[in-house]
Amino acid sequence: MKNEGFLLKGNRSRIIFMAVIICIFSAVQVHSQNWSNLSGGMNGWVYATTVYNGNLIAGGSFSSAGGVAASNIAEWNGSAWMPLGTGVNGQVDALIEYNNELIVGGRFTNAGGVEVLFLAKWNGIEWSDVNGDMGNIVVSLAVYQNNLIVGGYFRDADGFPANYVVGFNGEWFNLGVGMGGSQGQVMALTVHNNELYAGGFFTSAGGSPAAHIAKWNGTSWSPLGTGISNIVYSLASYGGDLIAGGLFLSAGGVSANHIAKWNGTTWSPLGSGMAGTFYQYVFGLDVYQGDLIAGGLFTHSGGVQTNGIARWNGSSWSGMAGGFFNGGANASGAYTVTTYGAGVVAGGLFTTAGSTGCGNIAMYYEPQPGTINITAIPEGFYDPVTNTLRQTDEFTLYLYGAGSPYPLYESSTAFIDSLTHTGTFTFSFAPSGPYFIVLGHRNSIETWSTNPVNYVGGGSISYDFTNSQSQAYGNNMKQVDSSPVEFGIYSGDVNQDWVVDGTDAGLIDNDAYNFVSGYVDTDLTGDYTVDASDAALADNNAANFVGAITP
Repeated sequence: MKNEGFLLKGNRSRIIFMAVIICIFSAVQVHSQNWSNLSGGMNGWVYATTVYNGNLIAGGSFSSAGGVAASNIAEWNGSAWMPLGTGVNGQVDALIEYNNELIVGGRFTNAGGVEVLFLAKWNGIEWSDVNGDMGNIVVSLAVYQNNLIVGGYFRDADGFPANYVVGFNGEWFNLGVGMGGSQGQVMALTVHNNELYAGGFFTSAGGSPAAHIAKWNGTSWSPLGTGISNIVYSLASYGGDLIAGGLFLSAGGVSANHIAKWNGTTWSPLGSGMAGTFYQYVFGLDVYQGDLIAGGLFTHSGGVQTNGIARWNGSSWSGMAGGFFNGGANASGAYTVTTYGAGVVAGGLFTTAGSTGCGNIAMYYEPQPGTINITAIPEGFYDPVTNTLRQTDEFTLYLYGAGSPYPLYESSTAFIDSLTHTGTFTFSFAPSGPYFIVLGHRNSIETWSTNPVNYVGGGSISYDFTNSQSQAYGNNMKQVDSSPVEFGIYSGDVNQDWVVDGTDAGLIDNDAYNFVSGYVDTDLTGDYTVDASDAALADNNAANFVGAITP
């Protein structure tokens, strides 16, 4: 929403309170680890996540995301959740980007008002089918050799015979004779070393025995040794190996508790794998900062308590900031994990991630301190004769989300030097990404950057408010010098209510009358004396209705 005029600080405080400042942090020993609740998350289970056009997409069985109506699928833009049109009318189980469109699989029959059975696509504007309807539920998707690969419970694709797996390149095509067995479902698909791998609840692939996992080389299926003892729910490529997760207890005849790796020849476990009191499943796999992330329904990994999500560094398991809880329910855990931005997003069934309350989705990240160098001039402090400030003074820099409702992520204080007009602000927790940067000063108007600025954790960026009026949102600065051309943030907001008015002028007049001096907020010119020059500056800005301008 565009702001006409200015936003009062009291209103801003209520907005920040309602937004609940989405980054809530909890530190543990080995790493500085944090969970963010992504604006409260969903009111139902999350089964699938992916990245599409740079934004996070989450699907599952829910009717709202971040308090916004969203039918089983929603998009996170870094600050807020948004629906994808009117969504779909049933559970979403699989997501992937293909040919610049979002492909969605699940248990629905309608997408955006269009009749589609179990598979649909979203082009960023509207929903449509993918070459007709599937014969049954879709639960897995992959892109292999520029083709869309679809797996699930079906035996046909729009009438085209297909046993639980099928390819699409504008037309449907078979991958051999597909899968077989008492069930046959393909629950997981991934590409590893330029070959397609499928896992699930089948005992044959391409007409030959293949226990719950098989490889497609573009022309035929083959087993991976003697296979896996039970259902495979997730697959990933990590460290040169194929990783499989699921319900099983052995792989290739070797004990492997719900997770195992295939090196092209043999199976081996990842430590002692996963364990739990009631449930032991691995549903989601991805790679984050060189480590394998596993999500599922389990309480321990390699003997370490991990609570539904764990991290494998190639030799041992560790927890991730406490893991997940669901108000005492035994089934809490992650059904999907996806690397997104500087973190990894987990979705599933849980109401707490670490110590952070959330709604079935959360983002984990390890913040790396970064800096922002700000060049700025408080209007009243500037001396155009010497091109210096009369004081080196303390400022506060805020990082607000790039999209509505513009939640506050973090703030930092630093001194801006009187000679260079520059200060360095350090941020310890904010994840990398776009933010509006907002500069505050004890007697100046808070000033927003024109556009979001891409902050990089672990790095350093610079922003100069002085070289152009357009550097401030709404051009909300005043030219303070013509040679060189310099712009300054407005002075006079003594009571910090985002507007210069009679209240500020009254405070200055009172201190001037009483000959107040020293380091006081009513000294707008920075000469350590409250006098007529300060009063004139405030009166002029009040007469011109100077106030904060925000998105």
